[in-house]
Amino acid sequence: MSSQIAEPSPPKFICQLADLNLISDDTKEVHWPRTRDTDIPVFRDRRSGVIFLSRQPNLDLHYAEKVIGKKIEAEVQTSSGILKLKRNEDLERRLSQTSSLVEGMRVCDFGTGQGLYLDAIQSAAKQVCGIEIRADLAELIRNRLGSNAEVASAISSTSGNFDLVTLFHVLEHIPDQLGVLKDIHTALSPGGKVFVEVPHARDFLSHEMALPEYRDFIYWSEHLVLHTQESLSAFLKAAGFGNIRIEPFQRYGFANHLYWLNEKKPGGHDLYKHMSSPNLDSAYAAQLSAMDRTDTLIAIAEKNG
Repeated sequence: MSSQIAEPSPPKFICQLADLNLISDDTKEVHWPRTRDTDIPVFRDRRSGVIFLSRQPNLDLHYAEKVIGKKIEAEVQTSSGILKLKRNEDLERRLSQTSSLVEGMRVCDFGTGQGLYLDAIQSAAKQVCGIEIRADLAELIRNRLGSNAEVASAISSTSGNFDLVTLFHVLEHIPDQLGVLKDIHTALSPGGKVFVEVPHARDFLSHEMALPEYRDFIYWSEHLVLHTQESLSAFLKAAGFGNIRIEPFQRYGFANHLYWLNEKKPGGHDLYKHMSSPNLDSAYAAQLSAMDRTDTLIAIAEKNG
């Protein structure tokens, strides 16, 4: 008598995508054979456009062992080692985009990393809080900010009643995305807002140009799901949010894309910066946004009642 070995249950992010009718066995396909740091295949749903990992890596072990992310320069983990790049000017841009939402408010930055956003909004916000699962980064924030900021590993263990919760390129890392969005909804005060910034599944260099070198770089074992406007809206609605506004946004400018197309490498925002200008970047970003081919999506949604 032979015994059958049960198939492992799909991870939560795949179950949630299926439950929200964003993926199905009939429409999913292998999109790319591996991520830049593992042998995990990357799937894409032909109907929805959502991109997702075929399985979940051991994230508990991964984050327990992770040591990069403390330095000024960007550090990118690849199969051949750590690649160091000049950071994009995201902090100043994020401060500008959220300034009207922060003033005099109780703000929680979910997945705060080094906590640099907390540093920058201290003087404007009424209260600041950071959520960070990496104990080493949380300790850095506590040592630097002390009692000026609350730091926790889960939003459910905070004081709550926030007016604003921000997630800057964090949601795509979370296995239980719907559960976390529901926890955030609970932690917000009535009328409170969530600000979500995620990578876009319809990114121009991957979706439109199908650049192999870019796909080899951009798909990563930490990025479990790359959303479309429709899928991000579906998750926010399912978590209880209303008045959802989603806009395509381009983080990297013309010089970065020109370098990718010419040199097949990252870093063009620094190495080819002489090939662009603010006006050119603005016009290029507007065109990509009109095509729904930006590298990023930004959503703002509210807790009703």
